[in-house]
Amino acid sequence: MAIEFLNKVDFNQNELDKARVVNEINDAAAGTGVEGQLYFDTTADALKIWANGAWVEVGATSGVETLDTTNGTYISLTPTTPVIGDVVITADLSATDGTALAATKFLTKDNKWATVPQGDLTGLTAGTYINIDDADGPIPTINHDLTTRTDTTSTVTAASFPVVDTITTNTTGHITAINVKTVTVTDNDTTYDLTVPASTTDIRLVGSDSTNDDVTISGTTGQTAVTRINATELRVALTSSITVTDDVTLGDDLTVGGIVVQQQAGELNTFASEIQVPAATASGNATNLGQVQGLIAGIGMFQGGYDASTDPGVPIITGAANIALDQGDFYVVTVAGTFFTETVEPGDMIFANANIAANSTPALTDFTVVISDANVAGEGATDGATDKGVAGFDSASFNVTANGWVTLDKLANPYGSSTLLTGGVDSGGQTTFTIDITALFGATALAKNCKAEVVTEAGRQTVYPDITGNGTGSMDFKFIPTVADGVLDTSGYRALISIM
Repeated sequence: MAIEFLNKVDFNQNELDKARVVNEINDAAAGTGVEGQLYFDTTADALKIWANGAWVEVGATSGVETLDTTNGTYISLTPTTPVIGDVVITADLSATDGTALAATKFLTKDNKWATVPQGDLTGLTAGTYINIDDADGPIPTINHDLTTRTDTTSTVTAASFPVVDTITTNTTGHITAINVKTVTVTDNDTTYDLTVPASTTDIRLVGSDSTNDDVTISGTTGQTAVTRINATELRVALTSSITVTDDVTLGDDLTVGGIVVQQQAGELNTFASEIQVPAATASGNATNLGQVQGLIAGIGMFQGGYDASTDPGVPIITGAANIALDQGDFYVVTVAGTFFTETVEPGDMIFANANIAANSTPALTDFTVVISDANVAGEGATDGATDKGVAGFDSASFNVTANGWVTLDKLANPYGSSTLLTGGVDSGGQTTFTIDITALFGATALAKNCKAEVVTEAGRQTVYPDITGNGTGSMDFKFIPTVADGVLDTSGYRALISIM
């Protein structure tokens, strides 16, 4: 929403820096203007001014003469007399130097008229691999010649098969011949028998061609060993001491007869299940859960929040159905109430003085109650009240809600006024409203000590009329053009006046 200036704006001959005229798509969008009003037509890319009851382009208000008041060579002007507005310039093809221009003329790059060449097609000539039917017309048919070739063939056997040897093409890229030759491979159907060689960990392949091939099966040092069981069986087994250089994944249990030593430092071992650890006997050994519990016995642990609003509370740590607590266990009060004879509030802590068995009906002396005094201010916190909590607030300036929220009380401003502008006087296209400052702030109030802002009654948009002091006790608000008196919460303008 634009800021309204309801009076003249005087820049005292200073520059208007980086200002932009309002943009509209056309005259209709700009609406009806007043004499001298400006807008920029984004469709015509032109600055326009309201002059003599219409929008005209700036610079065209006194008339725009055509470049020449008569038609020129190949140029037709409409109109050919001085006008305000657009001039249409078209090409004149009717005549040049007294000679009529026909459809056979065209304009060259030298801006001269030339004659379009005329003539008929007299014939077509066939080319390589191209033939033409009815070459002299009237409708020739152009076809591509057919290409033929003859290929050699060969018979395929178990050891022979044909392959393409060469391909012959002509200068136009057409294939004219393919040479296919036969390739024969050696037929080798040697069979082997498995026998026992001289080496105990070898196997021998005895070929039908009287050749022997021995295959050696070897183990890996520190991992596997190979032994012969009989003439037809070799056995591969793990060595008694195994060295694995990478990860090992076991699908079942791992039983170790000796110790487990991790040689690589800085690694984090993870287990999906619990590890059973015996009681440690040396300071550098891991302890089990029982030893840890024995070490921290009596230190106590935080057990959670305690709701003291009921008797017994939640959880039940008093009465005949109390839960068991270890010495030092403690709760933090989350809901206020009574613990035995003690009044507790959120933030207070309740400690167990000793081990308390379940269902033992403990006494107040079995506990230590620490009053943290961290409660918030209450709703009735006023001067002299006892329920302020850790903070007190002046009731003359602050409010405290039922939940303990502190809010600032509404403060009246004796030096400010919100006044609807009424009783305006129209004169010379201007409306003037006069506000009596002494009626607002007392007989000694001076207009020179006041400042004001003017807003619309409906919407509270700030506007800018001319505001001046009228004598010592009143202020004038002058609007151009004239405006109507304000109507409460409906229309008009409101002055927000403060005295310094």
